Amino acid sequence: MKVFITVDLEGVSGYARWDSADRARERELITDDANAAVAGCFDAGADAVVVGEAHGNMRNLLPERLDPRARFVSGEPKALNHMAGLDSSCDAAMLVGYHAKAGTLNAVMCHTYSLSVLSLRFNGIEVGELGTDAAIAGRFGVPVVLMAGDEAACREARGLLGDGVQTVAVKKGLGRFVAEMLPLEAARAAIRAGAAAGLRGRAACKPFVIPPPVRVEVTFTSPSHADALAGFPGLRRVDGCTVAHDGAADFVQAYGWFDAAHFLAGARG
Repeated sequence: MKVFITVDLEGVSGYARWDSADRARERELITDDANAAVAGCFDAGADAVVVGEAHGNMRNLLPERLDPRARFVSGEPKALNHMAGLDSSCDAAMLVGYHAKAGTLNAVMCHTYSLSVLSLRFNGIEVGELGTDAAIAGRFGVPVVLMAGDEAACREARGLLGDGVQTVAVKKGLGRFVAEMLPLEAARAAIRAGAAAGLRGRAACKPFVIPPPVRVEVTFTSPSHADALAGFPGLRRVDGCTVAHDGAADFVQAYGWFDAAHFLAGARG
């Protein structure tokens, strides 16, 4: 049984605000939460675990500290972005340290890929990073069985993926940059237990599939980001801040369009 785990920063245990001075501590927190999920997978009978990265430069995991039973994918740029390393050979996927989409009330460090994106929709379904990554997994027939992060991200996951997904709330947002935290030991124990329960109960989790053709619509926080995409292949300008692309052949292709457009808008906007 093979499991793919992808790990972000904003939803990890014990962390509530971006701060460049915390870089070393961030890496420890990401690695320790990842290890808790890895341990839960092996508790539930996994025989192969691959850990991917979903934050920043995607070189956050501490190799010397990561559970030696797991392989890991590190670095960028990479195809499928956060989900590089996942394919149809995986039996389940897990999202650890994830956060809610941009604009969510009392969601710790909520955003959608960057501070330039206000809303991202595929076929009219608004998603953040957890929904997008679940849909990439769904494209390969792989269900997400665990989502660990703050309470707002857990609610978002259940709303998109259904009640079958295991959710582990390691903190409760009291604002965008303040949270009531579980103690680290208790949070890691909960992630481990949730990973094991999710894997054992994976039959209750269905892949999250956004069927083709897939329409992408992105609303930026500023018209300058949309302006930067003038002439981008297949682009349709919807309004000052919103651009769209119609009819991608599958979700991975649609995501690739968004990823490229988002990068270009950020570079020039």
